[in-house]
Amino acid sequence: MDPHEERSVMDDTIPVSTDPTPGRVSSPADPVRLGRLLAFVFPATTAMYALFNGIGVILLPAQVADLAPGSKVGVLALLTTLGAVASMLALPAGGALSDRTRSRFGRRAPWLVVMAGVSGLLTIAMGLSTGLAVLAVLVPVLWFTANFYGGAISAILPDRVPVARRGIASAVIGLGTPVGILFGVNLAGRVSQLWAYTVLALVLFVTTLALVAGAREPSSLDLVTERPKRRGNVIAAVRAFFRAFGHRDFTLAFASRFGLFLAYFTVSGYLFFAVQDYVGAKNVPGGNVALAVSTLTTVSFGTWIAVATLCGWLADKLDRRKLFIAISAIGLGLSQVIPIISHSWSAMLAYSAVSGASLGTYFAVDLAVMSLVLPDKESEGRDFAILNVATGLPQLAAPAIAGSLIGLGGYGSLFLVSGASALVAGALAMAIRSIR
Repeated sequence: MDPHEERSVMDDTIPVSTDPTPGRVSSPADPVRLGRLLAFVFPATTAMYALFNGIGVILLPAQVADLAPGSKVGVLALLTTLGAVASMLALPAGGALSDRTRSRFGRRAPWLVVMAGVSGLLTIAMGLSTGLAVLAVLVPVLWFTANFYGGAISAILPDRVPVARRGIASAVIGLGTPVGILFGVNLAGRVSQLWAYTVLALVLFVTTLALVAGAREPSSLDLVTERPKRRGNVIAAVRAFFRAFGHRDFTLAFASRFGLFLAYFTVSGYLFFAVQDYVGAKNVPGGNVALAVSTLTTVSFGTWIAVATLCGWLADKLDRRKLFIAISAIGLGLSQVIPIISHSWSAMLAYSAVSGASLGTYFAVDLAVMSLVLPDKESEGRDFAILNVATGLPQLAAPAIAGSLIGLGGYGSLFLVSGASALVAGALAMAIRSIR
């Protein structure tokens, strides 16, 4: 084992990089221990997902319903699409621009503070908004700044976590998704509109300040880049931006993520209607579909949280991250069979538990796997963010795909195709050669 790598395993700090390979970077050692780093990254990540979901699931639909009750479905679809397109642009932009930032506060920290502040102001502005035209401007701009923030914060894992500890780090950071969703949705559903928007904004900004102050990033002023600068036209620049797709394992990781999230979003986006029409309102407790969906979501996230940390620790211990992706894909695929076999409420509870455990298994190693297929350390933030686009693209495609499947073959076909997509995603991940 390389002596620098051994040191990083023992004391959880990042060693000095001395790799002379062109396109690599050399920077000072990161003095922050892993436990301290994760203790500050987790709240900031949780706050980010709380903002996304508190607004997207509760606050924005409620505003649209009040402002345009007769056309709420179409208006919400338009706003959601605008936000999704902005997200696709912002994620790689946040990674790429932070890659090139040189400051005494590091590469990521300046952007995190700026984007958290701007996102907070935009969030409060949405809470004060009383017109659809204003929302049509604020939603995509907020989704751009918040996802720019996401592109920068996601780069912390490949930047600052030793390879041997990325399983547990991935699990802890990944828990920010379900915890953030639960916090954001419950907050939005229990306080007034303006207070909900304001609290979401303040929590994001405060946790970001805590992150950059409590787990300070090393200065990037002395960061050395060996790759020579090249001039070229726009086409050459675009090719250079996406050059990571020239690496087989990176492309496989992107395709695998796309397939798995497509499997998830095609069903989750229509879960309310599946309970209402497929299971039947009369077959759920109290005949309350909204409460039934809330119960299913709680069961799913509960099993997700329960298994995620354990699987992350095991993945590091066994050094078999692909094994956990395979288990996750098979589990998610099989979970879709449960509601096909039975339309009952108990079957939906079992489906939620199995799918939640499968997602928890996946998220325990997802970030670690992505960090290990990045081909160029100089552009880790950009390439990591591009991999995160594989989460957003399925969200754009899922509504059209799910609607077509339901129209052609009913909800059974929706679950069947979702299961097949999960299994294909697992097979693609198993073909990655650079991870075990």
